[in-house]
Amino acid sequence: MPEANTKCFQKVSHVIFDNDGTLMDSERVYTTAIQNLLNRFGHTFTNEHKTRCMGRPTQFTVDLVIETFDLPVERKELLVQFEAESSRLLTNVPLLPGVDDLLRHLYDQHVPMAIATSSHRDSFRIKARPHCELMSVFHHIVCGTDRELKKGKPAPDIFLLAASRFQPQPPPHCCLVFEDSPAGLQAGLAAGMQVVMIPDPLLPVEATKGATLVLRSMAEFQPELFGLPYIDYSPKFSFG
Repeated sequence: MPEANTKCFQKVSHVIFDNDGTLMDSERVYTTAIQNLLNRFGHTFTNEHKTRCMGRPTQFTVDLVIETFDLPVERKELLVQFEAESSRLLTNVPLLPGVDDLLRHLYDQHVPMAIATSSHRDSFRIKARPHCELMSVFHHIVCGTDRELKKGKPAPDIFLLAASRFQPQPPPHCCLVFEDSPAGLQAGLAAGMQVVMIPDPLLPVEATKGATLVLRSMAEFQPELFGLPYIDYSPKFSFG
């Protein structure tokens, strides 16, 4: 069952989604990419390491890996290797359960939506390619390499930037954020937005503290709780 704070939900008009681990099942791909790079050094990228990197910019992950394992490699070199290995593995990343239905529903109901992802623009394009038709539901997409972005998650900058690009621009409290990572949760809350968190099963319960609503899957989301149009998830039947 969904878990919620005792505070009442506020009505929203706009929705901003994280991508990796929220819309697309790509977090495991990044974990595999890092592990592939660490294999030649004889190290293991644990779930604890993964949790610390979730939602963070690529540079943070690379720096953490180099420092944690004392790797004899330059930051720039490992960054290039990581991006190359990730790109190789990201060519057919599936959507997570409930995502397609919810996005199409909100689009049909004229709810403005955006993506705010820490990913590099190039890697996002690779992931989005199999879903290019669905990507058209978004008003805009902000990536971690955006020139106007000053600080990555857990700073609120990426969500505030995403909100500012809607026309007309809504106030932060009218935006609902969907996230899967502790860093993204902190960023959304710091931006003054409500945050629906769909955490990785590996995350401890305390990592979801402060979330407006905690779900196991996007398919559990009830838009009407936030003043958005109701969605019917029941199976559709046709006759004749």
